[in-house]
Amino acid sequence: MGLTLTTLAWWLPTALGLDPNAEQNPELMRPPDPIVACEQRLTNSGVEFDSGRIPLHEGKAGFTCGAPQVVRYIRGPGDISYGGRPKMACPLALAMADFESILQDEAKRHLGSTVKSIRHVGTYNCREMAAYDGWISEHSYANAIDIKSFTLADKRVLTVKDTYLSDTPEGEFMRSMAQRAYREVFSVVVTPATPDGMHKAHLHFDMAHYTFDGS
Repeated sequence: MGLTLTTLAWWLPTALGLDPNAEQNPELMRPPDPIVACEQRLTNSGVEFDSGRIPLHEGKAGFTCGAPQVVRYIRGPGDISYGGRPKMACPLALAMADFESILQDEAKRHLGSTVKSIRHVGTYNCREMAAYDGWISEHSYANAIDIKSFTLADKRVLTVKDTYLSDTPEGEFMRSMAQRAYREVFSVVVTPATPDGMHKAHLHFDMAHYTFDGS
């Protein structure tokens, strides 16, 4: 049985070790902190990027959106195409550079190929989390990315929806990659294995001020 919206409102804070009845700590849900020499660190990490800007501002729901440092991510050390230049807050951009190394390692190990492109469905969107009333999405800060599929150098296309939970080398690749992504890179990883019913078709990675392992 899937989780109801009422159950979901309790499930996330409980999973984070918080009291679902308590007023949420605003320190947990705030824009990312500035990073010293962000753009130089990106260059040193092998990231090709353009400068970007999403000024801090109050969104329609009354909370702050935007980020102090934003870039347009073009290509990283894994030589992976994102089908454009997605806007990313600096912490996410630095994390994606590290993630690309994990992604290529796991693709070679499990599939004997490499990842050539990622199909994502957004990084910036000023909004609350779907189904979690009062919880601000890290997408509001361009500090999260949702990934639907990976295209390999050998032309295979692996969709998260059809692959993540499958008992196949492709499924093992995705699960191993997501587990390492949480252990080594991201603050939050949400996948089809997360029991919220909201991530059956995509992976969600972000750099929140709290941690959650949904791999």
